[in-house]
Amino acid sequence: MGWQIRFGNGDEVTPLTLGETIREAHPKIIGGAFFFFLLGGQGGLVLLDTQGKSILESPHAMTAVLSVVLLATQAVLPKLFATENGKLARDAHAYLGSATMTVLFAHLVTGLNLGFSF
Repeated sequence: MGWQIRFGNGDEVTPLTLGETIREAHPKIIGGAFFFFLLGGQGGLVLLDTQGKSILESPHAMTAVLSVVLLATQAVLPKLFATENGKLARDAHAYLGSATMTVLFAHLVTGLNLGFSF
């Protein structure tokens, strides 16, 4: 969605945006995902602790922490869009967003590997 906004398609409405424009839906969907990941992380930490396993040593935990840090950074960057360095902030937001999605995909893979190990 972010790249669609960057390419000038932010005013389009798609089935994924549920009647809103891409520009309106993008922060809501990503904000919801960030909230969901924080809640999921709490459950994961509790589950590992109750199983007596080390909490932050698995690849899944590492990709989770990195994902949350990247998402938090992504949330701050739009505050800089209207400043003197707005273009740099927009560029960083776009490319960091792609990197964030890559890390989230790695998180999915490590989660599946962890699930299949039981």
